[in-house]
Amino acid sequence: MKEEEKAEKLKKMVNQLIKVEEEVINLTEKTAGQAVNSTVKCLLRAIQHDSRKHADLGRAALEILEYKQVAGAEERQEVWDLLKKHSDMERNHKDFLSEMKKLTNTPALQYIFEQIWNDEKIHHAMLETMMTKRFEKDPAKYWGALLGS
Repeated sequence: MKEEEKAEKLKKMVNQLIKVEEEVINLTEKTAGQAVNSTVKCLLRAIQHDSRKHADLGRAALEILEYKQVAGAEERQEVWDLLKKHSDMERNHKDFLSEMKKLTNTPALQYIFEQIWNDEKIHHAMLETMMTKRFEKDPAKYWGALLGS
């Protein structure tokens, strides 16, 4: 398969991913609205939030596939300020979440606190990547921090 064909197939697949995530958003909205248990409602909203994030990441992927700029010069100062603030907050937040996990032996609570921390690490890596690297199609060259390499 030629590169152009792969790119077109990938665009179609990403559009399908976005469509599925939007369906999940609608379904979780409806289900959360019908749920009586507040814990269930909160967890469904968390799933819904992740589906929104996945749809937005899919839209970002389409932008990259179209060779559009992700973070331009006009956003750099704003993102840089956010990155510095996020870095400062992250130091305190990590210790805070660690302490929260130590205060409970409940696996569900430990899992929730761990998920929050994992999301914070990803947020920081994404902001740093936008500031210090170019968003390109070559993950080994530019996306190392986000891909764990």
